[in-house]
Amino acid sequence: MIHSLYVRITATFLIIVLISIGVAFLFTNQMFKRDARGQLPQLMEKSIDRIEQLYAVSKPTSIKVFLDEMSALQGQSIIAVSINNRVVTAGERSELMLRSLTYEQLLSAFRGSTVRLNIFSEVGEPPLPPAFGKLAQFGSERWALFVQPDRFPQNSNFIWTAVTLLVTLLLVGSVLILVAARYLVMPLKMMTNAATRMSEGDFSVRLPARRGDELGELAEGMNKMALSLSQLEMMRQDFVSNVSHEIQSPLTSIGGFAEALRSEEVTEAERERYISIIKQESMRLSRLSENLLNLASLDSQHHPFHPESYRLDRQLRDVVLACEPHWIAKRQTVELLMEETTITADRDQLNQVWMNLLSNSMKFTPEDGKISCFLTEQDGFAVVRITDTGIGISEEDRERVFERFYKGDASRDRSQGGSGLGLSIAHKIARIHGGNITLDPGADQLAGASFMIRLPLAPPSSS
Repeated sequence: MIHSLYVRITATFLIIVLISIGVAFLFTNQMFKRDARGQLPQLMEKSIDRIEQLYAVSKPTSIKVFLDEMSALQGQSIIAVSINNRVVTAGERSELMLRSLTYEQLLSAFRGSTVRLNIFSEVGEPPLPPAFGKLAQFGSERWALFVQPDRFPQNSNFIWTAVTLLVTLLLVGSVLILVAARYLVMPLKMMTNAATRMSEGDFSVRLPARRGDELGELAEGMNKMALSLSQLEMMRQDFVSNVSHEIQSPLTSIGGFAEALRSEEVTEAERERYISIIKQESMRLSRLSENLLNLASLDSQHHPFHPESYRLDRQLRDVVLACEPHWIAKRQTVELLMEETTITADRDQLNQVWMNLLSNSMKFTPEDGKISCFLTEQDGFAVVRITDTGIGISEEDRERVFERFYKGDASRDRSQGGSGLGLSIAHKIARIHGGNITLDPGADQLAGASFMIRLPLAPPSSS
């Protein structure tokens, strides 16, 4: 419980409040004492004037009794010294005042000056307020009258007022911080529960992200993470489903035709056809397995990468020549418009990219169709555009054309003969080389497929 964030926030607040209250009390008390001491001379002069006025009004028979009553009434110690050297004292510290009074101070008071008399306390006792004296007239006789307050004015009242105020602040602040801490901790508890659910495989959890502070940003980040994990989970499930389907289909064909071969009624021609189909399906399984291993190797970040500097235009020309039997068989026209371009890349990996794209173009372009390959240099990149006059790519297929095992609309006949991994492998290889492969934004994809590949050029050679 002590390690709870709720308890830590509350305890931290209380410690800070207590320290702040102590510092504020000491500072305010010192400020009050300073102000009170600054006003003390005026207060004492007024007190002497008031004593003088009360004496004139009451006309007491005994000055000693009168000063005792004034001392008790005003909370002051008083000493009075007449011009004839008569001394009258009243109050608990009057004797101490008398011992502190000097002859020079007494003469100054008789001359009409206001005299400050410092009273020194015993060792270990708190400091005493000073006494002030001036000339006063009692009847027909002149007196040097000195008064000293028993304590600094209103000091005790200030302390009680300050203590009451600070205790109230502490209580109210404690209640408010308990509410505020709960308000802060609740979103964290929700995030903890959400993280626990995600760790258990529930990626549908979403957190409210209406706050504009750091907690709101954290909630938004967790929502994005949950969405990404959900998409990854869907991709994983689709991947497993697609792999199972791609493997199951040829295996079913192989099993069916192998069972048919066991029949004694199969003719020699049928036997050859069945064997040919089994061989084709076996090769299909082999290509699928090879593509899966290749894709897994590319994803692992440990795929062999051997860059070298070479002419990209020559590589593209060689790939087109290697595919010559296919496009000649369909009487297709292949157009090459290429600049001399040198890049630094893995020759074998990029060869897979060109073979895949050109093979797809030849496969889905009808007889007498046209395939074009353009190579230019733009802004430090080699830009390759491969277009065809085939069946094109539908609007709904364009967003997913590079997804693994995605084959598009079967009714358009573009998915025949492949596993749906070729474009994914090409896309991954382009990313590894620091480039990308996209559908050409400047081409009409319904009039034929058009892909644009951007690859960084080789660094300039030093001469």
